[in-house]
Amino acid sequence: MKYFTGTAGKRVIVVNLLRGDKLLESIRAVCGEAGIRYGIITSAIGSLQRVHFHRVVSLAEVPEDEYVVIERPMELASLQGLIVDGNPHIHMVVSDTERTYTGHLEEGTVVLYLVELSILELDGLSITRKKLKGNAVYFDEK
Repeated sequence: MKYFTGTAGKRVIVVNLLRGDKLLESIRAVCGEAGIRYGIITSAIGSLQRVHFHRVVSLAEVPEDEYVVIERPMELASLQGLIVDGNPHIHMVVSDTERTYTGHLEEGTVVLYLVELSILELDGLSITRKKLKGNAVYFDEK
């Protein structure tokens, strides 16, 4: 186990996405334009018309992922994740009228009517993600 210490509360960025905006691509664009290197997704709600995510489907040594695309009205109940070294790693909870889905947010997820989200920028961190065997990653000092 490793842990790293930074300072919370540098800035809060509130993002308003509208119909047709791509969720992950927009978050990446905001991070780039606002110069966010480290942050936490603190809140996100809204509606989606296309959801693209992946989830693990086995207990194998090397992760086995299933990629899922759903195209129908979906409620976005939550996004959670970190922005590390400018790269977001985000998981989400979405639902339609029958099921709830969770997984790792992928490109191509599209807003239906509105998504509101906030990012708390962190200060004092200098870490990056490094790959282990398979797709596993860990944090290390930059």
